[in-house]
Amino acid sequence: LAEFNIIVTKALRADAKIVYIVPSRALVNQIYFDLKTDLEPLDFAIEKTSSAIEIDPTEDSFLSGDDKIDVLVSTPEKLDLLIRRKHPSVDDVSMFILDEAHTIQNGERGAKLELLLAILRRERPNAKYMLLSPFIKNADTVITEWLGGGNSIAIDWKPSEKLLLGIDTKITPTLTKNEIHLEVLHSPYESIKPIGKTIIKNPYILESKGTKDKILEFSIKHFSEKEKTLLVLCYGKGTANTRAKFIYDKVNQFNINDDVKLVKKFIEDEVGRQTTLSRVIEKGIVTHHSGMSDETKLLVEHLIREKQIKFVCATTTIAEGVNFPVSTVFFDDYRKGRDRKLDSNDFWNIAGRAGRTLVDNYGKIILPFNSDANENSAKSLINKSANELTSVLAELFENADKIEQKLKDVDGLKDLFRDYSDSLSPLIQYFVHLLTVGENEYFVSEIEDLFKDSLEYCLLDTPEKKEKFISICKSIYLHIQSKYQSQGGALSFADKTGFSVPSVLRVMTAASQNPDINDLSSWSKEQLFNNQNPDNLAEKIKVIAALRETKLGIESSDNPFNAELYAKIIIDWVKGQKLGNISDLHPAYNSQGKDENETERRMTEFVKKMNEIRFKASWGLSALEGIVRGNEDIKDSHIPSLVYFGVDNEEALAFRMIGAPRALSFSLQNILDKSLNEYSYKSLRSRVNSLTNSDWDGLKPSNSSLSGMEWKRISEILIR
Repeated sequence: LAEFNIIVTKALRADAKIVYIVPSRALVNQIYFDLKTDLEPLDFAIEKTSSAIEIDPTEDSFLSGDDKIDVLVSTPEKLDLLIRRKHPSVDDVSMFILDEAHTIQNGERGAKLELLLAILRRERPNAKYMLLSPFIKNADTVITEWLGGGNSIAIDWKPSEKLLLGIDTKITPTLTKNEIHLEVLHSPYESIKPIGKTIIKNPYILESKGTKDKILEFSIKHFSEKEKTLLVLCYGKGTANTRAKFIYDKVNQFNINDDVKLVKKFIEDEVGRQTTLSRVIEKGIVTHHSGMSDETKLLVEHLIREKQIKFVCATTTIAEGVNFPVSTVFFDDYRKGRDRKLDSNDFWNIAGRAGRTLVDNYGKIILPFNSDANENSAKSLINKSANELTSVLAELFENADKIEQKLKDVDGLKDLFRDYSDSLSPLIQYFVHLLTVGENEYFVSEIEDLFKDSLEYCLLDTPEKKEKFISICKSIYLHIQSKYQSQGGALSFADKTGFSVPSVLRVMTAASQNPDINDLSSWSKEQLFNNQNPDNLAEKIKVIAALRETKLGIESSDNPFNAELYAKIIIDWVKGQKLGNISDLHPAYNSQGKDENETERRMTEFVKKMNEIRFKASWGLSALEGIVRGNEDIKDSHIPSLVYFGVDNEEALAFRMIGAPRALSFSLQNILDKSLNEYSYKSLRSRVNSLTNSDWDGLKPSNSSLSGMEWKRISEILIR
């Protein structure tokens, strides 16, 4: 539907630009690949923003260049940054497509998205909007009123019907009873009629002991089909690995093609040792969770799209938009995060992924009825349709009196941040932006106009409620104005970095008191990423580690935070060391002397940790460097992106931005035949595509087990 709308929009206006907004950095790549595959043959230029939190000089140059961009794929956070900076890449946008639109209800990110859409309504009044979601209850009326101005088209389209199956096994040790109990369940969304419990004779030899294990074993043997994928939804990355190994032990050998063999080899080359994923992929089984690198996830997703994978053991991250083409979903658990349960929105978002367009007549959703509690949980989720569309900013209205009272206290704002962080954090950040760009003269009446464009204002059903909502927003704005108006420098840095004003003030104080941080020469990449002197980077890590936004310094009591250790990890990361070698630096992840299972567990945990470190450290260093250098000079810094992408120079960074794996980017920097600033995204990709087989033999990274031709194939998948 989105692609059709893009084609129509371009047909009506040849120079139209479309911005495709997705909720996560992972989904940026997936949507980008899909659009490139489908629309590039029509001569549409598809581009994406980088995953780094900042816009560094390389990305700024590439997005501002002469090459046309018809569709730009971005996260809300990066789009917000581009809009605030008045970047030419988002100057004249004809249509905004919002994928996974229901995420507007999700905590702090939902509030940020709502405020972004309110801003777009005001600053891009002629743009059209397309919202995509497997469900948004009452969306046709609410969205019509809010974004459509009374003019909207609602399309209720599904790729396939959904068949919900409750399954239990009744098998005694002596097989005197050997039955499978199946129940087709009612759904508020589907036309398939419920059928009472059906008992069939179990046709398989099931080796498992536990009831849920037997149900899973039966399901993978009974419902797996050629060139179709079964997704097992797991609680956490550890469970996903465990379930993948469980399936590996229960299924027969699987004929894998050369791409699968190559991905297995790549994973072990990247990490430096065998992993759970590299072992189970031999039988067409993969995992998908936060303990995998970006490149590994992309390669796994490629194999799934190419029908080379039979089983995917994934965590609830898929509910945030990683969309696999699967035929069957098995709910191994109904929990998510640390201690939360799936709600009806989560359930239907995941269940909705079962059934592939033009492939499956219906998608199968398997619910294990191994206990009364599990059966009740499943039926409770099924019987509830999706929640009605709500606004995260609603908590401001609902608690307006308490908030007004708290604003009178000396430390009231600190308490409010703690109690209402989801709505207040993005709201205050936006107020800081208004105070900065308005040079402290932004009129309260304009604040009122802005919040009349919010979803929450639209949802309130009486003039009195609407007035109360506007009133509390104005009160918060005036409080921020009076508290921080005299601290223009702090406001400016808070606006630029996305950090709260208290965090910025803390960084400014630390920077002023530490000559090692204030020394501009210490911010060169040669000094920061110096193996012989990690203390330089460690001093900077100490400052950013304690900030509320990064929480980089939070460790267990067994492994207290060590800034020098983190500095060494980051330096090894940007120098291209293998993940396994870097993990051995940290006592919590060092696997020397550990057995196979513990080694794999620690490696999975470390990759997740490394993903956190590179994101948080790049963000924190960006803020700290900006304060040291001043607003103007920071725009020329590559340091945050180098930390995020794990390379130590601008040339390798450019290849990382177009999708090259970390190890390969160090080799590819040698193919540049002119200055980097003379290239664009398109010309860099063309340069890679022009390489001969002989060239690739010479580009093989020195410490890699992959051949030059194998790296060529990896680049064909990832660099598009």
